[in-house]
Amino acid sequence: MNNDSEKGVAPTKGIWKRFLLLVPLVLVMVLASRAYIRSVASTYVAYTPVQMQGADFSAYNASDVVCGTPGVVEVADIRHFANGDASVTFKALSDGETDVTLGKGETQAFWFVQVKDGAIIEGGVDFTGWESIHICVCIFFAVACALFISAIIRLWRRAWYGYEMIACGGGLVFCLFQFAFFVYLLVRGSCRAFSDMAYLLTEMAGWFVLISLVPMGILAALVSISNIWLIRHEGRRPVNLLGIAASVLWIVAHAVWFFLRDSEFTLGMDYVYFKLVDSVIAVGITFGECLLVSTIVCGWLASIHAPKHGADYIVVLGCGIRPDGTPSPLLEGRVDRAIAYDKQYSVAGNESAVFVPSGGQGPDEVMSEAQSMGNYLVSKGVGRERMVLEDRSTTTRENMAFSREVIQEHAGRDANELSVAFSTTNYHVLRGYVCAHMAGMAVEGMASKTKMYFWPNAFLREFAGLLAHQWKGVLYTYLVVAVIYFLAEYILFIG
Repeated sequence: MNNDSEKGVAPTKGIWKRFLLLVPLVLVMVLASRAYIRSVASTYVAYTPVQMQGADFSAYNASDVVCGTPGVVEVADIRHFANGDASVTFKALSDGETDVTLGKGETQAFWFVQVKDGAIIEGGVDFTGWESIHICVCIFFAVACALFISAIIRLWRRAWYGYEMIACGGGLVFCLFQFAFFVYLLVRGSCRAFSDMAYLLTEMAGWFVLISLVPMGILAALVSISNIWLIRHEGRRPVNLLGIAASVLWIVAHAVWFFLRDSEFTLGMDYVYFKLVDSVIAVGITFGECLLVSTIVCGWLASIHAPKHGADYIVVLGCGIRPDGTPSPLLEGRVDRAIAYDKQYSVAGNESAVFVPSGGQGPDEVMSEAQSMGNYLVSKGVGRERMVLEDRSTTTRENMAFSREVIQEHAGRDANELSVAFSTTNYHVLRGYVCAHMAGMAVEGMASKTKMYFWPNAFLREFAGLLAHQWKGVLYTYLVVAVIYFLAEYILFIG
């Protein structure tokens, strides 16, 4: 098994501390950007408004630039572009403020510039050297992605599938999107000023929602269809409606968001507050979708994982049994997978493992699931002396917690000093890992195959479990992202 399990140390220890590296990184980038901006702040390039499409400024030169208050700035250069746009380079003369115009009539550009401590600022927002901030944003997201990737690799190498990996995966998806988009803007030169970049940041979550609308809509439809299939085969239990409920919630969230965007003026809401509400909803949808995608990928990785070494103990997670006390086909698959795993490594020269059938007796069952699995193991040639029954549990979490107790009692030492594996159905492997971690036990899972319609509900259950069990971390992360969006909007629309 993995080194961490042998040492009794979870690979999650200190995993989030590495992200503290972002703090000194941000401080260094802030100081470097400030120093660069101050070094070039005495000149400023102002562009003719983008919204004046078709306007031709090619006939105007420096003498056509008029400053309302002389002595604040002077024209250092004027450039013309093939599409008729123009740019004017100003140089600071003295502190103050002035209106600046270029052109006449309908073909007229207007700017309001200030000079503070020798630095030129346009409209209270734009300034020379802002490109350094754009580069720093790209570096920040690149480093954040690298940290998330390193954390995921650490967890993957140690087969630590669970909420920590899901959280890292969700953060990676979110940061990758931001990084890719800002690098694209940097390469294309699509931003002309700091206000352009701030505006793009305020719209980032909204674009993610729009880009993901079709694939997530297809996923919502498939989840609903799988739930209908699940209900037809397994009955109309509340848990079998989880996929339909999630799809409805997804549709409602998007409907509210689209309604607000289409009703900006009819609602009579101040634009700043409208943008704030718009971002809060968009960030919520984006963050939720990133975590959901991560849950799906993490669940799939857990299901295809196979232990690379023999185990001292193999926990077999219980599920329903037949009325005559024999295992159901689903349960047989779990036991057969455990037997096959044990045979594989016994042939390779390892000692045979001890089986831990885990499952209590339900109100409609003639015996405990553990006893039923034990009888099945005997029929497959496994001796009773190689079994330790755990027959008290009623949930997966109890399966793992009580199994740890019986393993430690049988072995006479801590379970994390042993190699422990568990066997369950493929859609249930991620749940097994999560519950084992909650019980403080390092394990490696293996999967038996079953019908595909179980999968969507399993993913959604763990997604809901992540939100419920790790709600503080999820909430804090969401608030940090929301605050960043709010600051961008504050700078753009208020500052």
